[in-house]
Amino acid sequence: MAIENPSREEIREILQKAKRIAVVGLSNNPEKTSYMVAKAMQDAGYEIIPVNPKATEIL
Repeated sequence: MAIENPSREEIREILQKAKRIAVVGLSNNPEKTSYMVAKAMQDAGYEIIPVNPKATEIL
């Protein structure tokens, strides 16, 4: 049984309702995509919960 990704509409609905988002594997390196995306979401008003056991501070 294959797992399908949510549609763009489903993602839009989730992001409109959510105010807090955990980012698994979030890098503390500003040049990494995960950091850039999380920073943009934080700037847009989301609370970002970084999940990275190797980093002590992110964002």
